[in-house]
Amino acid sequence: MVQRDATLPREILDSATKLLVDLCSVSSASSDASGVRAVAERMAAELRRCGLAAEILDETDGAGTILPMLVASGPAAGEHPLVLVGHLDTVLDAVSPRIEEGRLLATGALDMKGGLAMLVGALDLLSQRGEKPPQDLVLVCVPDEEAGGVVSERAVRRWTEGARALLVIEPGEARCDGETLVGGRRGLFEWTLEVTGRAAHSGLGYWKGRSALAAAADWAAQAERMSETGPGVTVNVARLVAGDADFVNGLALHHVLLGTSRRRNIVSDRAVAEGEARFLTAADGLRILGRLQRLAENTAAAHDVRMTFAQGMHVPPVDPHGPGAAIVDRVAKLAAQRGWRLEVEEDRGGISFPNYVADPAKLAIVDGLGPVGDGMHTREEYLDLHSFERRIVLFADVLASLAPSA
Repeated sequence: MVQRDATLPREILDSATKLLVDLCSVSSASSDASGVRAVAERMAAELRRCGLAAEILDETDGAGTILPMLVASGPAAGEHPLVLVGHLDTVLDAVSPRIEEGRLLATGALDMKGGLAMLVGALDLLSQRGEKPPQDLVLVCVPDEEAGGVVSERAVRRWTEGARALLVIEPGEARCDGETLVGGRRGLFEWTLEVTGRAAHSGLGYWKGRSALAAAADWAAQAERMSETGPGVTVNVARLVAGDADFVNGLALHHVLLGTSRRRNIVSDRAVAEGEARFLTAADGLRILGRLQRLAENTAAAHDVRMTFAQGMHVPPVDPHGPGAAIVDRVAKLAAQRGWRLEVEEDRGGISFPNYVADPAKLAIVDGLGPVGDGMHTREEYLDLHSFERRIVLFADVLASLAPSA
């Protein structure tokens, strides 16, 4: 493999770094609509300078708040665009950025203003090379990724419908001998287990009772033991509330019973457990759903209680061996040609933009294209500026390779 020069011209690096510092200087927590708009306006101006058409759209979140969303597109964006997705908001409000020992310490530097500035730097680098980015490119930057994602989910579903590929400029992760790219993300479904037993006085009629708590706890312990290491499924029991029916059904009123001796002499006749299961493939999701349902049937029979297991919200996974695998492999090879190692994460656990796609199994998806660092969502958040530099070069290479004429 021929190794290519990974050096980024100083003027482009300085310009991209200044943009990054400027973006991080703007406080744009999800609840700060004016700050998010200021970031959108600055990015729109930069993208127009780079030859994209950019507009700021007003979107309504779940609470009825108007938030700005940035959409920028190339001259040939049509029904099957190359979609880039990022977000404008941060978890915390901004503090003054500072550069120390090759790091930019700033709110949102890693998550994910670094990815936004990286994109602009890559477009500038392509221009200097005399190359053009894909003319069908569409960039969508949402305002609420860090706060529920109502606008985010709606936007991703809309703009990826018919797309030829989705690139996500969220950060990768640092590794001892390189950095990562995200090829797969787990999906999840939430679940609820309701148990009805038979109340009895624990001193006078213990054996007449049927403990809903004991049955739910037995089910929960067995369910968690279904979790598999590596790329397998995981089951998390997040909450278990049990006791007599009045206590459970009126928990807001009766929680004061906790820590007292009152009504401890009742065999529990009501229990509610809630949690989630996570999985890397749709087949694994169906498999664990079936196992949990059968476990409820068997445990109910064993304890002589009634159990109802219900699946709730469902988020599809991104299969690392799905349609995006070829592009992921291409990106890793482009990094190798520049002399550095890009490790592919096939099993990223957190929910992100790709999980919002209507059917991730039908779309080529590459995630984690942004520069790395650490401490996201904290006051210790930082971006590795060496990663920022080489990710600009890599992203320019990626865009050039994805141009339809390439």
